[in-house]
Amino acid sequence: MIARIKATSLPLCLLLILSTGCVPTSSQFVGKALAPDQPIIALQAGGPHADSWQNFDIRIDYQYQQAGDVFEISGVAALTPRYEVLYSQLRDLRVFLFLLDKDARVLQTQMLTRSLTGQLDDRLQFTHVYKLSPGTVSLTFGYDGSVWEAQDQTSFYLLPLRK
Repeated sequence: MIARIKATSLPLCLLLILSTGCVPTSSQFVGKALAPDQPIIALQAGGPHADSWQNFDIRIDYQYQQAGDVFEISGVAALTPRYEVLYSQLRDLRVFLFLLDKDARVLQTQMLTRSLTGQLDDRLQFTHVYKLSPGTVSLTFGYDGSVWEAQDQTSFYLLPLRK
C-alpha cells in the first residue's frame, strides 16, 4: 500500500511543481515597461499599414489594419543571417506582439508565431485578429529564442522586463 501511494504521489507532485511555474503568455508582461531603446509603432486607424521592424537578431515584415477595437495583423518573422555563421540549428524562437498604452506599458501580449522546424532560415508566417484593450495607442514586437552548434548554445531575447 505504501509503495502504491509513493508511486502515485511522485507524478502528482511533479505535475503540481510544473504547473505552478507556468504563466500564461497573454498576461506575463502586462503592466511592464519597454526598454528605452525599443522601437514603438504608433497605431493608425484604417489600413492596411505595412512596415518592417528589425534589430540585431530578428526582422519582422508586417501589415496591420484597425477598425475600432478590432486589430488584424499578418506578416513574416525571421532571424537575421548573423546566426547562420556560427550556429547550425534553431532550438526555439517565439515572436510576440505587445500592445501598449500612452506610457509604453504593456496592455496585452500575444504570441504571434513560434518556430517548430529548428531551421535557422525558417520564415515564420502569422495572421491574427485581436480585440484591443481600451487605451491601446501603439505596438511593438519582442522575441526570445536560442540557437546551438555542437556543445555551444546561445540565448537571445528582447522582452519588456521592467516594472
